Amino acid sequence: MKRVLVVGAGIHGLVTAAREHLANNQVFILEKRKKIGGRGTSENSFGHQLEHGPHLLLKGGALHNMVKKVSKVKPSLRPLRPHKVMIVGHGMLQPINSPKQMLAFKLGQDPIRDDAVRLISGWGQDIPSRRKALLKGKLCVVGEGWSGLIGRLASTLEEVGVPIQTGMNIVDRYEGGVITSKGVKIEADEVKMCDGSPVGEPVKVSTLDVVLDNQPLKGLHGLVKGEVAIIDLAAIHSRKAPGMSHLSCISLSGGLESIEELLDERLSGWRSHIVTKRENKSITLTDSRGQLSDGII
Repeated sequence: MKRVLVVGAGIHGLVTAAREHLANNQVFILEKRKKIGGRGTSENSFGHQLEHGPHLLLKGGALHNMVKKVSKVKPSLRPLRPHKVMIVGHGMLQPINSPKQMLAFKLGQDPIRDDAVRLISGWGQDIPSRRKALLKGKLCVVGEGWSGLIGRLASTLEEVGVPIQTGMNIVDRYEGGVITSKGVKIEADEVKMCDGSPVGEPVKVSTLDVVLDNQPLKGLHGLVKGEVAIIDLAAIHSRKAPGMSHLSCISLSGGLESIEELLDERLSGWRSHIVTKRENKSITLTDSRGQLSDGII
């Protein structure tokens, strides 16, 4: 049995801690923030859970499998359907009603649809497993949200005696452990750094999550234009703002302005229907590894 210290209580840290516990090691987790979850946290506003932009879980992927392994209750998943995603000025992302367009798409002769698939499946990152999953209906909205998955992992670790200490920052490391900002020495045989520090250059995006009291997309799962994507979580999963719209939006390079421009273009008057919203002018999506949060683990 090794003493393993995991630094960081985001998705990466919690899954790492679970794996180390399953390997019969003694595990301890430190998190510098007061709240665990990292970019998988949510904010409760007017009864709605707002996250940091759109999250789609890869069904059968590493995070999904770990949650199933440690939790008695399976997460509630509903797939995003590419034939319900509209590419503005080009048609549906998956043109199932047009054999000619479908053939061109399958043969790789439709660069606009290829770019849209890359945007939706990997938020601009070229991740073949997620691209394939999107077209097979295996990229899903989680009913309880990303924070629900975090909660399941954290509660399971608590049940088996893995402590999570928040508000504790690492200021120094030595061969036998670490020293915290409070001057506490923590001995460990192995230190796992899962604090979200980027490898190489971080990739930054802008996100907007907004709940509307109407349904302007009329059942569409999403809209795509250039490097902007709008996903209506409520149209995909019944637990998300039933009877309303829960739009989770991302812009790869044009900032919040490009998201608002697309909303103005396609959902005229949307501002007068806002129930609540959360925005990030710039948030780290990934780094030089090119993987999303549930892939890095």
